Amino acid sequence: MKKLIYIFWTALMITSCYAFKSGLTISANQTFILGEFNNKNYSAELINRSELSIGFKTVDKKSGSVTQSFELEPKGKTKVFINKDEVAYFTNENEAAVKIDVILSKGVQGMRYVFNK
Repeated sequence: MKKLIYIFWTALMITSCYAFKSGLTISANQTFILGEFNNKNYSAELINRSELSIGFKTVDKKSGSVTQSFELEPKGKTKVFINKDEVAYFTNENEAAVKIDVILSKGVQGMRYVFNK
């Protein structure tokens, strides 16, 4: 019985520590939008693999107000917490593509690219 409990807890710990990692390339003058259809809070570790800065902001889905905003510097790394009522925007205003690693704590629904205005 103890062995069965140990196996169960080990399996639970392994599955609960699972993260979703994605290499993201944002073309010049484009924005990547993440979480438009998401309904759960999550965290994201952002690692800029490029020599260029990238803009990051979160926007409240209902009011449209900006809740977080910063520039992720070249080779920079940070962790952000995103509420279920927010959408994340990665804005590349450079003339070259930017590469970012994004490690999500959960699967996030709703993502797309748009051209900058």
